[in-house]
Amino acid sequence: MSNTRWFVALAIVAVVAALGYIGFRAYRGAQPESCYACQRPIHVHSRTVAVVNGRSMPFCCPACALSEREQEGKPVRIVELTAFLTGAKLSPNQAYVVKGSDVNMCARAHEMIDVDKRPAGILYDRCSPSLLAFGQRSEAIEFAREHGGEVLPFKAVTAEFGR
Repeated sequence: MSNTRWFVALAIVAVVAALGYIGFRAYRGAQPESCYACQRPIHVHSRTVAVVNGRSMPFCCPACALSEREQEGKPVRIVELTAFLTGAKLSPNQAYVVKGSDVNMCARAHEMIDVDKRPAGILYDRCSPSLLAFGQRSEAIEFAREHGGEVLPFKAVTAEFGR
């Protein structure tokens, strides 16, 4: 009889542990993916994947990934961009970006308030100026006409950050 009770107790513990694990995975799956560097939520149309210290890491935007390389001195190699208009995955070698448009997916919705209860000016944001990726140069040019910014091949932007 003692062996039966042990088996039942062990089975109950195993079921509770399994349910806890399933619940934890469901909870984590419901949380938005966050950026490796700035911990902001990652937007589907600006997601960037870069290899940092040999590991593939998600970033909120290309500017944040390039800022990580510049600030931390870590070798950061961007391996995947996301097309802003379509959400398609892009190879960095074939992508074009619009730099500095009036659209910044990472911009905070709430301004910081200073001690006088006035909006505080932001002096630096690692995700600015915005870098939005496009698969076709024509798409980037059309977007820049409407929202401003400069159209560049992504390779040119990475070279600029490398200086």
